[in-house]
Amino acid sequence: MINAQRNTPLFQQEWTGKGERGIRDFLLIPAVFFGAVSPGLYLSSLLTGYRAGCWISLVMNFFGYGITHLLFLGRMERFWRALMNWKTSWISRGFLFNAFFTGFGILYSVASSGTGRNIGAASITDGLAVLSAVSALLFAAYPGFMLSTVKAIPFWRSALEPVIFFLQGLLGGTAIQICLASVVPLEASIAAALLKLNYALALAVLLLILAALAFKAHHGGIERQSVASLTIGHFSAVFLIGALGLGLLAPVLLLTVGLIVPLDIGTHAFLYYGAMVLELGGIYTAKYGILRAGAYSPIRP
Repeated sequence: MINAQRNTPLFQQEWTGKGERGIRDFLLIPAVFFGAVSPGLYLSSLLTGYRAGCWISLVMNFFGYGITHLLFLGRMERFWRALMNWKTSWISRGFLFNAFFTGFGILYSVASSGTGRNIGAASITDGLAVLSAVSALLFAAYPGFMLSTVKAIPFWRSALEPVIFFLQGLLGGTAIQICLASVVPLEASIAAALLKLNYALALAVLLLILAALAFKAHHGGIERQSVASLTIGHFSAVFLIGALGLGLLAPVLLLTVGLIVPLDIGTHAFLYYGAMVLELGGIYTAKYGILRAGAYSPIRP
């Protein structure tokens, strides 16, 4: 009995609201979610010249990622120390990527706005656009890099993690931009192009997640048990139904119908907006499932 308990993997809880600090432990998942879709929305808006989206992404990043992440920390007043270990720590690099994204994003948004265009030269504005795009890309992918370096949890150690996290962020960003178009309209051609991009991203994320699960299950050991927890175990309902079924398969099917027929986004907004909301919910539950399925070997005396 004792040997069996020693060989039973433990699933990490502190990052998924199952720790000992009450409601503060629930704040990391929202921070991870907004830390993905905020730079994703910025990149999508930058690509299409959607200034409202750039500003909204920065606000989402400040409140959705910055404030919630700060509240999650054990000692909030010492958050600045996270910047000191950027040479060795992906968490420190993540703080820096976010700082660069916020700073360059604000400078670009101001420079490209009405009064900003009169003040700054076009070359400066273009340079800020490049710097903000690079920092947004790095910030969106950084959680995947961070997880892939956690040696104690084999399930997270994969070169696919940064790619999946980045594509999820861009998928969520395009979904939010399409929904924002109901308030701040987009040109019809841009909206159509965004729908096609969103469709391609949803397919790519679905295939990559399935490939990652198959690859990790093939490794056996603790990785296989992490995969089992998502497919037939404790977290299977949330992951299979929420992340894969409603979050990816359903939107892909809806978009397939809408793009093949084709159905105009103006007259069939309920279909497209519904697909975007499902994608955002799927991204949230996928991140929860991936973090929650992180298993490690118990320490043996």
